Amino acid sequence: MDLKNNFLYHLIVALSSVLLAALLYSLGIEFGRAVAGTAFILLFLTLSIGPVMRLWRPALEALPWNLPWSWRGELGVWFTIFSIAHLLLIFKGNQWDVAGYLAGMRISDLIGLVALLIAVALAGTSFGRAIKFLGLQSWRWIQSFAYVVFYLVGAHTLNHAFFRPGRPGDWLHWAYLAMIIVIILLQSAGFLKTVAYYRKTLKNDNAQRA
Repeated sequence: MDLKNNFLYHLIVALSSVLLAALLYSLGIEFGRAVAGTAFILLFLTLSIGPVMRLWRPALEALPWNLPWSWRGELGVWFTIFSIAHLLLIFKGNQWDVAGYLAGMRISDLIGLVALLIAVALAGTSFGRAIKFLGLQSWRWIQSFAYVVFYLVGAHTLNHAFFRPGRPGDWLHWAYLAMIIVIILLQSAGFLKTVAYYRKTLKNDNAQRA
């Protein structure tokens, strides 16, 4: 579990994220959507680490520096930063008429805004001092809302990618769908492995008592 953020990891994630956004832009993705795509990929990486660790922890922990298996805090914080940047670019595109934009929001946009607000709260509690203040169990409960953020963002993204006129328009939309499916599969596999481990442990305990 990632109990503290590391400045070097933050720097690496920040630079990698900027490069990723630049790569998407160079591939023909409009700048605002490149920022949004980078945010989504960061969220995908954040949410994939937990189930991947449950499935292959011994092999992964043998890798140097725990890369990137202890980086959930840093990835989550930069997902939030890029999501805020995405929202600000939307405001800019609406001539900074924030009130007008909020008044005319579609349901998918409202879902995205709710996800961002939760993400800000999660990012704000992803540091060591917050963990010490809240207590480990309370902190874990709050951080479990990361999956809520993912599925809200997923619903927001799929609506924009597939349910608006003229969509899907490019490969990035299909990449979003693939990442959502991968997270669902990883979560399901991790859950099944956890249940199997519990059943095995319970069986062994019963056998020892017999």
